[in-house]
Amino acid sequence: MLLLLFFKKTKEVLTVKEQVITVWSPAGLNTAKVSWPLANHIARHTTIALVELPCMGIPRLALQADCLDRTLHTDAAILEYERKNSSPIDFCQKVNDNLAILAANAYALPDHPVVHKVENNQTLQSFPAHFINRARKKGYSVIIFDCQGVLVSPMTFFALKQANTIILVVDDPSDLAWTLINKERLVDAYDIDVNAFLATTITTSPQYYEEIQKVLKCPVLPLHKIVHALADQGSSTTAKNQHLKQEQVVTG
Repeated sequence: MLLLLFFKKTKEVLTVKEQVITVWSPAGLNTAKVSWPLANHIARHTTIALVELPCMGIPRLALQADCLDRTLHTDAAILEYERKNSSPIDFCQKVNDNLAILAANAYALPDHPVVHKVENNQTLQSFPAHFINRARKKGYSVIIFDCQGVLVSPMTFFALKQANTIILVVDDPSDLAWTLINKERLVDAYDIDVNAFLATTITTSPQYYEEIQKVLKCPVLPLHKIVHALADQGSSTTAKNQHLKQEQVVTG
């Protein structure tokens, strides 16, 4: 709430170019506390679609955004994509003219998540690229993936591969070692650009940011400064490369 109040007081207009952002906590923190206020602020400057990928089946975004719906959610979008190649945008909830969200099903059974309902693992692997393609056709400039999973979770992994910027969420010293291991694995084994990473925290005081930055080896910024950093991202070259990554996932 405090983050949203801060953003409401900010009147400057930024140029946020076309890009894909993945918000991720390898330690399993509530990333919706970052992705939701971030999406609201970006929506003041451009069109944005925020999607929560339910790799762990934890419906955080719907509760954070107070957008509870029994039919419009990521789970339904994934199943209809597999069955009918449907557009996931049809399952989004419009928050305002610039912002749409696709949250995990808040009413899902905890012992029967959507990842157990799909018939083909390729559905999960290709869903992030499918969402990007359909969102672009509907005019959404920025896409944010809110990821719950670990590296072996197909949707999380391919959302990370699609991203121009990866925002790592940490909030405790115990988060740092595992987050660093995951970051270095992405860079060393999966060819993720080391410069794609930023980090932020949910409650940690900024006085510790310098220490966190030394450990994670990437910039650590409060959320409102991340918005300014994102305004410098997304050149025509990265947009072109993003299109190539989409094609590789869809056709590969």
